[in-house]
Amino acid sequence: MDFELTDEQRMFQKLAKDFADREIEPIAEQIEREAKIPTDMQLKLGRVGLLGITAKEKYGGLEQGFLTGILALEQIHYPCTPCTWLAASGGMAEVIEAFGTEEQKQEYIPPMIEGKVCPSTAFTEPATGLDPKMLTTTAILKDGYWVINGTKSFCTFGHLDGPSVVYCKTDGDNISAIIVPKNIPGYTCSKPWALMGVRGLEAVDVYFRDVRVPENNLLGQRGQGHAIPSAIMEAGGVMHAIISVACGQRAMDEVIKYAKQRKTRKGPISDMQGHRWLLAEMASRVEAGRWLAYRAAFLREQGKSARTESAMAKLYAGEGAEWVASQALRLHGAYGYTKEYKIERIHRATLMLEIVEGTNEVQKSVIGAALVKD
Repeated sequence: MDFELTDEQRMFQKLAKDFADREIEPIAEQIEREAKIPTDMQLKLGRVGLLGITAKEKYGGLEQGFLTGILALEQIHYPCTPCTWLAASGGMAEVIEAFGTEEQKQEYIPPMIEGKVCPSTAFTEPATGLDPKMLTTTAILKDGYWVINGTKSFCTFGHLDGPSVVYCKTDGDNISAIIVPKNIPGYTCSKPWALMGVRGLEAVDVYFRDVRVPENNLLGQRGQGHAIPSAIMEAGGVMHAIISVACGQRAMDEVIKYAKQRKTRKGPISDMQGHRWLLAEMASRVEAGRWLAYRAAFLREQGKSARTESAMAKLYAGEGAEWVASQALRLHGAYGYTKEYKIERIHRATLMLEIVEGTNEVQKSVIGAALVKD
């Protein structure tokens, strides 16, 4: 197995790093303070090709592998801002490529890659978890149109124009996925939830009241929509794993910088053996999480199932990032509890990573089931 990245992969890694350093890092504190991403960020990501890394060239993408996309996402999240979720929304192009008709691909993928629209997913509901059989949103086919009624919760960027993949009951307990243009008649949203961390990641509740879309907006097979979230969760698990790695890396870099500057009578606290041991454990956890994520991404790129590996990567990297950031905050002493130092914001950013795209307990269930399967 070759652990070296290719020249092309390193090129995309550098492209993403340069973009993050130039466009995201200087406004990271502003985004957090205002809880708002600049409206032109999606277009900026699109212009440099960071929204279409894995999409096919015929739809305007760069047709690179999934691992290359993960390498870029790691760099984009180093500033620890919600802009990463704009970049990750490029994964919706992959979903439509996998399950959509040619007409759907031609209509929806190019604008996403260019950054002209912001795609969303609408699955979670107020009283349900990840069980599709518990969904209550319905879509009834009438006179060539799907008529959708129900409520969805925590739809990331659900209020911004673009296509949303909405999961509805269409035949008894059978689930179908339907592409719904956001903000059409009958589609309304709540105000964005106020979040503890990663402020500016605008998640809204969406209300469907007799929303009508054409019959051919069905994504995939009728009644087989459950297959799509499974594919999304596998990819999403790897994405959130590498986001966790980026958070852990940034927390470690910040505390190393602080430890070298913070002086005692005997010199900088970075010279203390106890602190060095703690830094060593931080680095080990970050690096282990990184390679779990890379391995899962590599398997998926090879067309192999990576569901278990994705769950392992998300579980380990998420727990690792939160631990590393919390230790880094403690090493900052009282300064770590102030907003004058970045570690406070970084630590809050890690707390969501053990919840979104399936909690740690969900990941453990996936891994455990795979281990005892005959």
